[in-house]
Amino acid sequence: MKRYLLMIMSLLFTAGTIDVRAQGITFAHGSWAEVKAMAKEQNKLIFVDFYTDWCAPCKKMSMEVFPQKAAGDFYNANFIAYKVNAEKGEGPVLAREYGVSGYPTLAYINFNGEVIHRLTSSTDVKELIEQGKMALTPRNDYEQLKIKFAANELGKEDLYRYYIIVKTKGDAKEAMQVFDRYFEVVATVNAETFDLIKENVSSTDSKPFKYLEQQKKEFSAALGRKKIESYIRNEYLKEFRQKVWYNTYKTTEAYEQVRAELTQQVKLTEKEQLDFDADFYMVKGDEDRFVASAGKLIDKYCDKDDVKISNILGGAVRIVKKQENLLVIKKWAEKALSIKNNFINNATLAMVYKSLKNKHMAIKYIDVAIEQCRLEKNGYEERAGQMKKEIASGN
Repeated sequence: MKRYLLMIMSLLFTAGTIDVRAQGITFAHGSWAEVKAMAKEQNKLIFVDFYTDWCAPCKKMSMEVFPQKAAGDFYNANFIAYKVNAEKGEGPVLAREYGVSGYPTLAYINFNGEVIHRLTSSTDVKELIEQGKMALTPRNDYEQLKIKFAANELGKEDLYRYYIIVKTKGDAKEAMQVFDRYFEVVATVNAETFDLIKENVSSTDSKPFKYLEQQKKEFSAALGRKKIESYIRNEYLKEFRQKVWYNTYKTTEAYEQVRAELTQQVKLTEKEQLDFDADFYMVKGDEDRFVASAGKLIDKYCDKDDVKISNILGGAVRIVKKQENLLVIKKWAEKALSIKNNFINNATLAMVYKSLKNKHMAIKYIDVAIEQCRLEKNGYEERAGQMKKEIASGN
């Protein structure tokens, strides 16, 4: 549901309004061809931030990491930085070309369009700079390590080095094959192995994750039962949610079957089940079932949580079209505003009134949101102003 809030942000306040150039990384503008030409002329690599409007870690990078002076000092001197919205403009084509499957993806690409280095996760300034250094000094022994890996001739240190190289190249399938072999060499019941699993495993079907489940009793004794069981449970829930969001389940029957299977692994609370249901029906565009499940979630579990309600409304404003359902989500937006009077809740209510074609009330609430943006100096005032123009014009 956190993704919903970012949907509101994307509808109201596009990433382009955030100025990260004051002292941080300066991002170039123009087409991909123009950026490659710029990189060739300056003999620099291109640092590409593949992001989406709904991606929370992407927003965090844009607001907290890229603007920092240390990041700007290093990246502005060594790279041409470029942002690519993977769902707009040239973005979908470039995302497919470079095999982008998660966000943010930070890619280091030469002026010929070849990936030199890659990172598929958010990070802090220190690691961002370290990743940049790796891109500037790429290892030259990839082919040799690849041959030795195929012949099963790599020791522990070289296996790990080869894994890092393959991972940064973006070949997820090969990376996991290498990691599985490395894990077989180093696996034992201790904190280091558990950290290795947490940092590198992304599937509950993977050999390392199954190893953790098989040795759960031993890991629990060494590190604490709550810690191990919580991690295993959260991984199952996270994986299921990702499949919902990526529209893996094509029918309601398929979704309900997998959800039932999930309950054999972890016991879902009613709140979690309603949360998953609301996600699924939102992705499917089934507004009646979405409103029903989300309504139960709000009534039973969001009595004082305006952020949660705003998250839910992020999905609602995208799919709800029927008058009777719009009146329901208007009550949700009013409830969120009654809990906390802030710019996002006023702007959300303005969006709902816009959908209800009540221009007067929509302008009333967007005016309040604009004033709150001005007072908070949050960088969204310009986009909120654009939204007011859209309301006034009836678009």
